[in-house]
Amino acid sequence: MAAINFTQYLRPDGRREIVSIDRPTEIVELAGVIAAAGFRFECEVLTTGDCSFTISDDYQDYDIRLCPNGPRVPDTVDELIREFDIEQAKLERKAHIEAEVSRLG
Repeated sequence: MAAINFTQYLRPDGRREIVSIDRPTEIVELAGVIAAAGFRFECEVLTTGDCSFTISDDYQDYDIRLCPNGPRVPDTVDELIREFDIEQAKLERKAHIEAEVSRLG
C-alpha cells in the first residue's frame, strides 16, 4: 500500500490541510496518472457529516463522490479514482480554456 494526498478543506473557514489515505498500489498509480495530467484531489467533511471527495483543477470539479464519514471512505476514494474519465475531463478543461481565451479576445 501507498498513500494518496488530498487537500482537505476544514470548517469553519476553509483552511487547507494535506491529508493522505493508504490505498492499494493499483489505485495509487491511477491517482498518479490523474495528478500528472494537472488534476488534484480534494476533500471535506460536510455539515451533514458526509465526506465529499473531488477531482479538480483551477477551473472546476470534474468528479465528485459523497459518502458517510467512516468505513465507506476507502471504497469511495477507490471508486472516484477508478471511474474518473481523464480524457473527458481534459476535453472539458480545454473547452473552458478556449472559452476564456475567446472572451478575453
